[in-house]
Amino acid sequence: MASIYKFKLSFEDYEDIYRVIEIQSTTTFLDLHKIILKSINFDEKQLASFYMSNDTWKKFDEITLEDMSDDPEKPKFEMKKTRLCDRINDPHQKIIYIYDFIELWTMHLEMTGIDVKEKAGVEYPRITKTAGLAPKQYDKVQRFGVIDDNEFDEITKNYLNKTDDIGGEISDDEADEHGLFEDEAEEGADENSFIEE
Repeated sequence: MASIYKFKLSFEDYEDIYRVIEIQSTTTFLDLHKIILKSINFDEKQLASFYMSNDTWKKFDEITLEDMSDDPEKPKFEMKKTRLCDRINDPHQKIIYIYDFIELWTMHLEMTGIDVKEKAGVEYPRITKTAGLAPKQYDKVQRFGVIDDNEFDEITKNYLNKTDDIGGEISDDEADEHGLFEDEAEEGADENSFIEE
């Protein structure tokens, strides 16, 4: 029977949101990829990579969802072909997981324990603890301030309604109060001085 790896998964930008995952050591990184997405309610439509890391979260070997490397000399590790036990040799192993290379959802995986054998009647992989609500996968408004067409139309409509309420004329008293007649008075004085000369 396989050993059971226990991982704590947390978002790089939301440390108070985390999941605890248990998974068999002999399963692949693809299985880990899928249970991560399931635990945070993300779809499986985007590319992703794991990066073996150290205590300072430095990236080392990359394990990709698909082989897209053009360098024949660079080691290639694909999720579906790479077992966890073949890449993990530290009981406190740290792994960086990046999902969607446009949105760049970055997560940290930290091994918190190893059970030497599976528990009878338990189906793996499984999520044993959930803390906090995961952010919405495509909530660009919250993360980047991007608005869609409907929101833009509504903002434009509100702006135009406000400008319609602004009067188009300024009274002489208001103009004088803001010093709008000062330039005219100075110009008149300059003209009179020229005539007298």
